[in-house]
Amino acid sequence: MPTGKLKEFKQRKRQRMLLVMVLFVLSLFFVAALMHIGAGDAEWMGMSVSNLTPANAMEFGIPKDERGVVVNWCEDPAYSSGVRGGDLIKAINNKKVKSIGEFLKVTKTVDISKGVLIDALRNGQPLYITLESKMGLHDTIKKAFNIDLGANALDNGNAKQAAFANRSPAETAEAGTINNPGPGTAPAGPNLPTPKEQNAAQKELIEGHWLGMELIPLTPELAKEFNIAPDTKGILIDEISLEAAESGVLAGDMVVAIQGMATPDIATFTEATRRVKNRFDAKVLVSRRGQILEFTITSTRTLGFSQNEAAQPITPGALSPHRSRSKPCTACHIIMTTGGQLPTDAGDILPSPPPITKGAVAIHEYRGKCKTCHVILKKI
Repeated sequence: MPTGKLKEFKQRKRQRMLLVMVLFVLSLFFVAALMHIGAGDAEWMGMSVSNLTPANAMEFGIPKDERGVVVNWCEDPAYSSGVRGGDLIKAINNKKVKSIGEFLKVTKTVDISKGVLIDALRNGQPLYITLESKMGLHDTIKKAFNIDLGANALDNGNAKQAAFANRSPAETAEAGTINNPGPGTAPAGPNLPTPKEQNAAQKELIEGHWLGMELIPLTPELAKEFNIAPDTKGILIDEISLEAAESGVLAGDMVVAIQGMATPDIATFTEATRRVKNRFDAKVLVSRRGQILEFTITSTRTLGFSQNEAAQPITPGALSPHRSRSKPCTACHIIMTTGGQLPTDAGDILPSPPPITKGAVAIHEYRGKCKTCHVILKKI
């Protein structure tokens, strides 16, 4: 074969090989796209689920060999039936659901009126839940008080602001007063479920406390206020004292990991602190204005673990003091008429405030007119 033709043949061969490689790569992308059709979130019977990822597997302690869809959050009827955020749903009516696509396919065929059996995994332990379309706690309270417990609550058509009455300790025995009135005493109102019946211990966490750190979830409003990138995965330190203050972390820092375990929310933060509870020191990784810093927090005693709080109790018909969270109020709050919160605490009053001279500069934040609390002395 002449040299010119040989060179032309080799060039065409390289072009064909390049074309085959390009088509092969494109086919891989096409197959990958087909595999991800249906990915994302799906909602059914009050629960929102997503595909299992390495991130949420680590967050909820799901073993590597498990398959299913993860519950992001839930409300009634799923919540009342026993489903909880973080559950891994493996099968519905004995039909496996390894992806969002399979979940949607199965849920379209089930008859919820007959009850649905969910094969799930929670904290690494298998459990079976019978999902029923029944009135849950949220709807029960709404019916009992004829109110809307949504973001803009109404009571018989008239908006009213919640206020906790300043009552004596005897009057705060709510369950006895409302649910078990004494002889000859009419019930004080409709039967309100007790805090235990309202699953008070299972409400969504909004605040954590550990070694002088007070931590809260990052909201879009807080991210904007403190110039924090909204995609930062961690929880915000809003107050600092005790051992945490000595370590070097500051209010405004985002705690992103403890001793190598990521802390995207208060639940995982608590689990991370449980893992170091018997230690005398631990590494805390924080994000400060986008810079990642590592501090060592130490204690003369063992570190212990985080103690947490859910949202404060609210009264029936309470107006929401915050923006809508796209979930019922009962996901975070319990409903109480009295005894859930003192109307006045140490932050509202000053014990025996000293006299001050007229025109003195306040040593604390503004709390109204000075003469309300202080005796005003004339300047000499």
